[in-house]
Amino acid sequence: MVIEVKNMLIHKVAKSCNLTKKAVEYYVEQGLVCPNMLENGYRDFSKQDVETLKQIALYRKLGFSILEIKEVMASPENIKSIFYQKTLAFEQEKVKQDILQKLCNGESLEELEPEINQINAKTIIRKKLMDLFPSYYGKFISLNFARYLTGKIETKEQMEAFQEIIDFFDNVPDMEIPKDLQEYLDTYLERYANEEIINNILQARDKNMENIDEFVRKNKEALDQYKEYRETEEFQNSPANRVMELMKQICSTNGYYDKFIPAMRKLSPLYNEYYEQMQKANEQFIQNYPEYQVKEKKKGAN
Repeated sequence: MVIEVKNMLIHKVAKSCNLTKKAVEYYVEQGLVCPNMLENGYRDFSKQDVETLKQIALYRKLGFSILEIKEVMASPENIKSIFYQKTLAFEQEKVKQDILQKLCNGESLEELEPEINQINAKTIIRKKLMDLFPSYYGKFISLNFARYLTGKIETKEQMEAFQEIIDFFDNVPDMEIPKDLQEYLDTYLERYANEEIINNILQARDKNMENIDEFVRKNKEALDQYKEYRETEEFQNSPANRVMELMKQICSTNGYYDKFIPAMRKLSPLYNEYYEQMQKANEQFIQNYPEYQVKEKKKGAN
C-alpha cells in the first residue's frame, strides 16, 4: 500500500516511520530534519523528511549516535570513518567477552586482573588519535602503527610525544587524493581493518627482518620478478605506486621523519624497538643486496 506523504503531520509521520512522536520531535530538535511550520503551529513533513526519518531509524538500529548520523548525512563518505571507529570498539568488546568466558570457565577475578586492567588501556592511544583525526590521517595511523599504540600514556615524555604527534597532524595540509585513489585506499583499509589480520602481517614482517639472508634466499624469484615489475609502465601507473609516491611527497615535505617518527619512538617503546630493528635490517639489505635497491633511499622506518 502506498502512503500519501504530502502535508503529513507528526502523528502520521511517526506511524509511517515506525517511530514515536517523541523520537521524531527529538530528531527535529537535533536538526536532522527541518519540516515546514504551518500557521497553526503544526509541523508539516515533506516526502524527503519522511525518507530521512526512515534512514535515521535504520542508522539508530545499527547503533549510530546522533553525531554519527549527522556526519553521514553531511557526507555519505563519512560512514567509512565511522566503520573504522566501530571496528575498534568491537575489538575491545571482544576482549571483554573473552574475559567473561574465562570467568564462566572457572578462572578467578584475581587471575584475570592483569587482563581486566588492560581493557581500557589496550587501544587507548590509537583510539584517541582516531578520534582526533577521523580522516585518512587517522586511518593511516591505525593501519600502520596500530600494533605499537596498545598501551597507556604513563610518563611525561610520552605525554609530550603524544602532543607532538597531534600538533604534527594538525598542521599537515589536507591530503589532496584523487577520487580513484580514495576508492583504492578505502578498499585496502577496509580489507585490513581487522586487528588480527594487521598483527599477522606485522609479525610476518618482523620475522623476515630477523634473518634478511634467509628471507632473500627463500624469496629470490619473487624479488626478481618484483624488481622487473617496478620498471614497467603498468607499475608506475598503478594505484599502489601512486599512493606510495603521494605518501613520499607528503612525508618528505611536512616533517614526517624529523617530527612524527621521533615522537612515535618516544611515545611507544614497542615502536622504538621495531624502528631500531628495521634500521639494522635496512642497512644489511642495502649492503648485501644492492641489486634490489630503488634509486631513492628511504629515511627512517614506518
